Amino acid sequence: MAQRAWLAAAALATCGIVGCGSAARSSDGGGDDAASNPGPDTGLTAEADAGDDAGGDDTVFTWAQGAPCPQPRFEANGAVIDGELWVMGGFTASTLQVTRKIDIYDPATDAWRPGPDLPGAETHIGVATVGRDIIVVGGFSGTFSNGPRPPDIADVWRWNAADAAWNPGPPLPSARAAFACALVGNQLHVAGGLGPDGASDAPEHFVWDITADPATAAWVTAAPLLDARNHGGGAALGGSFYAVAGRHQWNELSGDVSDLNQFDPTSGAWIDLTPIPTARSEIAASTTAMSNGRLLVIGGSTAGVTPNSDVLVYDPAQDTWTALPSLPERRKGAVAARIGRSIIVTTGSPTSVDPSPTTFVGCCL
Repeated sequence: MAQRAWLAAAALATCGIVGCGSAARSSDGGGDDAASNPGPDTGLTAEADAGDDAGGDDTVFTWAQGAPCPQPRFEANGAVIDGELWVMGGFTASTLQVTRKIDIYDPATDAWRPGPDLPGAETHIGVATVGRDIIVVGGFSGTFSNGPRPPDIADVWRWNAADAAWNPGPPLPSARAAFACALVGNQLHVAGGLGPDGASDAPEHFVWDITADPATAAWVTAAPLLDARNHGGGAALGGSFYAVAGRHQWNELSGDVSDLNQFDPTSGAWIDLTPIPTARSEIAASTTAMSNGRLLVIGGSTAGVTPNSDVLVYDPAQDTWTALPSLPERRKGAVAARIGRSIIVTTGSPTSVDPSPTTFVGCCL
């Protein structure tokens, strides 16, 4: 434990929010040694240039451990506010109990503190940030461990940072969970996911103008997702909305898909792009846009309900995927975000059902 603490401190000393002067030391975090044994050849090339618009010399990208999340969990969601990562809700046990608890991680100090509880659904929600505010959409409300799955809901909430309070927003046209979600300009997009019965793939695509008068604000319908699916990722890049991978219905053994779709708000149409290497799901909170205009996807669940350690980068200008060094341990349902020149990956499950508190800090982009 002393060695891990030293490694984490060394990484955070060089990989704080303001950037990295040298590469972090790698973690002794155990697991399946995925970083040194990435598995079969996927045709990917390593990310040749770890630097980006932040400037500075290229560095070797490595992983170290940070402070563990106070609440072990998987299939939580995340949001970055003021350079800190909010980890929200999720399953807290292999029996699929859930929590409304929010824990907030400050990578500059490698410390956690409690945040406000979620106002509603605990898992499979959509999340977007607007300045210092957080919007939470849909999801499942209640534990999965006692009989049938809980209902998915249409509720929308906005955390008003100025008032430190949750306020209701316009509900979705129909209940939805495990969908792709991202804010493109002032337009919040929700596409795909599990429909009102909590089991069927829903192709619908809803859009809400978050600047509309709250008294009259409502969601409108846009072109449906090309391949209806759930448990994928969503992101906004270059003024477009992207839906990444996912799975069909609750087929966790063989239902994963590799589709990558882009929605252009100007044309109002979806197009197919180069699929992600290896079909996967459970990536809603580990799919994020980077400031250099690329898309980052970490881990996920692959065929046979197998957590994965991939760290993949999509370049929309080239329509190609490349790879960064793998996570030190496999993860599905993790929360990931880029903060400064670091990538923070926390919680998730290395086994598919056992929640983890581990935090990995990747440095340096």
